[in-house]
Amino acid sequence: MEKQETIASEGPKGNVLVRYFRTMPVFFPLIGLFLLVLTVYEALNYLGDDSVSRLYWLRPLVLALYFLCWAGACLARKLPAIGFVGLTIINVAFYLFGPDSILKRALGDLLFLPIPVNLLFAFLLLFFFRKMK
Repeated sequence: MEKQETIASEGPKGNVLVRYFRTMPVFFPLIGLFLLVLTVYEALNYLGDDSVSRLYWLRPLVLALYFLCWAGACLARKLPAIGFVGLTIINVAFYLFGPDSILKRALGDLLFLPIPVNLLFAFLLLFFFRKMK
């Protein structure tokens, strides 16, 4: 019986930061860095700003969840990848079917406008899902 090879089993051992950048293909850690920069940008934009509704302060938290799930997927773990896909499904459903409210304006278009990058990232995860452990 052949042993099925996975990206996760071929990944380097040792430091988590080294595994983050070397376990999956090169675009995975780059997308993770993009999500991290976007999280920091949103945090600097909204946290402590009293000119907008406090519901906008949830944007950096949701983006941090996206980043944490993607970082786990960069380490070739299935559970964080499922979490990212689940967050994407919830976000897209809320954007399309949520009631028109300040919460929908604050969180509905997160990673969805002008192009739905969260859907593209989720499809990318699903493409590599069988190679994760």
